[in-house]
Amino acid sequence: MDIYVRLKRDKTTIFLSCNTHEKVKKLVKAVSELVGVKEDDIKLLKDVEKKEQASEEETEDDAGPNRIELDVDKSIKSYGLPNTSIVYYVYRKGEDDWEDVKIVDEGESKK
Repeated sequence: MDIYVRLKRDKTTIFLSCNTHEKVKKLVKAVSELVGVKEDDIKLLKDVEKKEQASEEETEDDAGPNRIELDVDKSIKSYGLPNTSIVYYVYRKGEDDWEDVKIVDEGESKK
């Protein structure tokens, strides 16, 4: 099934069409090509409900208590992303260090 995904970072939103049977890696590759950052330096995260998080493999990672990292080798379908889902992308800051998710609200950016 085809869906649209909104990928957000800072003031940027990327709209991508994808098939739920595709791997998350395809989303990472598309973001990489659009923003000019190597695929290995991009990580995708999604918000989760508390009960959903308890069933995920990785609950205590850099993504924080309400977000999980999307595994590039899993299908988009495995994360149950509905149409027009919001997925966050962050960049690597160091060897094992990633920036925090930061979304600038349109109202904030005008200050």
